[in-house]
Amino acid sequence: MIAGAFSSTSGKADTTMTTNGQILYYNSGRQALNIGDEGKVLTVSDADLPAWETAGGLSSPLTSDLVYNDSVKAAFGTGGSDSYINHDGSNMYIETSTGRLIHNTNASFATGKCLTLNRDAATISSGSITGTANVMTVDTEGAASTDDLNYADYTGAALTGAFFGLVATNSARTVVLKANVAGGSSFLMPADFSLDNGSDFAYFSAVHSFTHNYGIAYSDNAG
Repeated sequence: MIAGAFSSTSGKADTTMTTNGQILYYNSGRQALNIGDEGKVLTVSDADLPAWETAGGLSSPLTSDLVYNDSVKAAFGTGGSDSYINHDGSNMYIETSTGRLIHNTNASFATGKCLTLNRDAATISSGSITGTANVMTVDTEGAASTDDLNYADYTGAALTGAFFGLVATNSARTVVLKANVAGGSSFLMPADFSLDNGSDFAYFSAVHSFTHNYGIAYSDNAG
């Protein structure tokens, strides 16, 4: 319990407390005890609080750790619903409900693991797809037996700069990655490459601020 002191009611007859906690007393007329700086009758001095807290709220900068128990969220944004950080005792979570999580500086991973579940599907339309994930399963337009893929657009917000892989949706339909097609988000690679088996894989880098996709590796696993 935080130490504190109520304003004195000594010598004040007929003291009553209202349902909302306001203390009233009757002398020559009805009076109310003064409200402290915190908006409360109970006043607390800074000396009674932990080192990191003042009577007006948290001080800045903090001089002691601010500890959240497991599964207790540190919420951000008006109403506390835009984003939060918490630890459930096993893993750390950063959740962004409104907008995107943006790193405004360089970032590096302290361990050798960077895992993602980003995988999405796309169907070729006029020789192009729009990337939405790190791995795209690609199908031919109109379920044709073969179709050329000239462009993969990873230039949108939150997409540019991605590393991404392409696989065929169906081994019975061939997606031909066309090399160095003029215009658009083309594939810079030595030659055309066919994804004619569900196990084939092609890997690219959509370098930030560049239109083209730079080929990194291709794996023909039809056997």
